[in-house]
Amino acid sequence: MKVLHRYVLTEVVKFFLLLLVIFVLIIVMNRASFIAETVLGYGIPVSSIFIILFKMIPSFLGLLIPMALTFAVLITFFLMNGRNEIIAIKACGISVVELLKPIFLISLIFTFVSFFSVMFVMPASNVSIKKQIQELVRRKLSLSIVPGSFTSNFPGVTFYAEKVFPEKGILGDFMVSVDRKNEEITIFANYGRIRTDNGTVYLDIKNGVGQFLDWSKPDNLKLLKFNTYTLVIYRFVNGETFSSSKYLNVFQLLKRWKPEDRVEFFKRLAISLTPLIMGLLAFTIAASMPKGSIGTAVLLGLFMIVVYYVLYTVAKKFAIKSGFYALPIVVDFVFVVLFFVFHRKAISETYLK
Repeated sequence: MKVLHRYVLTEVVKFFLLLLVIFVLIIVMNRASFIAETVLGYGIPVSSIFIILFKMIPSFLGLLIPMALTFAVLITFFLMNGRNEIIAIKACGISVVELLKPIFLISLIFTFVSFFSVMFVMPASNVSIKKQIQELVRRKLSLSIVPGSFTSNFPGVTFYAEKVFPEKGILGDFMVSVDRKNEEITIFANYGRIRTDNGTVYLDIKNGVGQFLDWSKPDNLKLLKFNTYTLVIYRFVNGETFSSSKYLNVFQLLKRWKPEDRVEFFKRLAISLTPLIMGLLAFTIAASMPKGSIGTAVLLGLFMIVVYYVLYTVAKKFAIKSGFYALPIVVDFVFVVLFFVFHRKAISETYLK
């Protein structure tokens, strides 16, 4: 029996790893094109883009693990059916329940991996990616400033610098002009450093002279000489902080436990249980059907995944509106019921027509 279990596990894991790599590459390629269009051409090294892409992988493992497992189980057992291996196993007196054991084991292992990923690794990855992108934006801003020429990177902001150290975001002997709705600021300084923090680009200035004009009070023109001054250059996201639920791990969510935290917790809990649920359901569906091709397995897998994530997305949206924060778990419960229905058909050897 152990030989049979090892054989099934080997086949499922083989297809799982292959499919997981394919899915990761597809998503990474999609993200890579967007990031490349955003920062390439400004001296940003390609290595920085690969670092961001690598950090992105944990953020979508919660989706890719159950997808890869579902397809792997379906393909494995459809191939075994096509080679008459299932018939041979049953002829030896081995029941379908025995074949379920290795699937349950591998699904349970991937469920633990998925749980750890979405509850701990994913939020940390989201924070790290956000900071990395902000740093690239800062570097893009400073790298695009050409010494000895006027540069406008954002609406209403103009730079002129004699010296530029783009790797550190440092400007020397520079001028910056900010023209906003009711305000105009012109500053000359010896030193400035561009940085980003929580979606906002700042310019830290030392040893400068500034002209500050409020157009609502044109008589109130200020000429100031200062040692240090921080100027807000641009805000990408108003009020963006890392206190959002998507940036918190499970312990932080449970500690704060606001309505959005409750929805986030149950969303993650539901998605982390999908490897176990989808793996078992995929097995019982494959065991309940007559012989089929890999194409049939792929179509079934797509149908299962699409139905689940459509219901899951709807449940997420209605969770906050309805106040029933555990609504995403209901989707898992529906698929558990489906598992028991198909499991009864599988053990009774009643094939679907």
